[in-house]
Amino acid sequence: MRIQLYHTWLHRKSSILWLLFCILLLASCSKEEIVVANVEHSINHVIDITSGQFYEHLLLSFDLLGESRPVQVRLASSNNVSSWLASVQGEGTASDTAQYQVGPLTMGEGIPLSSGIYNLTIINEDGIIRSEQLKLSAFPKEKLPVVIPQYESETGVLSSLPVPSQILRYDETGKLISTVSLRETSYTLQQEDASLAILADDITYLFQR
Repeated sequence: MRIQLYHTWLHRKSSILWLLFCILLLASCSKEEIVVANVEHSINHVIDITSGQFYEHLLLSFDLLGESRPVQVRLASSNNVSSWLASVQGEGTASDTAQYQVGPLTMGEGIPLSSGIYNLTIINEDGIIRSEQLKLSAFPKEKLPVVIPQYESETGVLSSLPVPSQILRYDETGKLISTVSLRETSYTLQQEDASLAILADDITYLFQR
């Protein structure tokens, strides 16, 4: 009788272990896989018309399928001279997809981003989702403007503007008022214009009253 009870206990123990294994297997199978898609980057040259200062801004964007929580994004140059760490929240574009945007990342006034390979790591609460490399190239010198736009405070006229370009008009609260297609090299500020962003190729000119 003892032997029979011993075998019965072993059988029950094996059944319990097998049941636990099946539960874990089902849980891992039902866990939604997180996929990173549409990883893109761009470099924008920014010039402040008022101060004459210029910056290089790096912008990153990507989509996560199966994830919408905040994630940590780390970008570091291969020589470890430049690195950034940012926490970003995705904007839902579908029931199971969110778009994330990082930046602008900059080295500071007048300091260009160094060319080379950068390591991009995307991390959520569960660990690393994606790790890949980006190749950044120096901003072409031929795209740098020879003439910087000028502002005449008495007349409220911005001159020597690049054409064609677009002007994004903002009020004093930072709300976008309208977008204007610029076909002439000058623009007269309107009363409600608190700040402007003039977009031409990969260069953005900023102005604030």
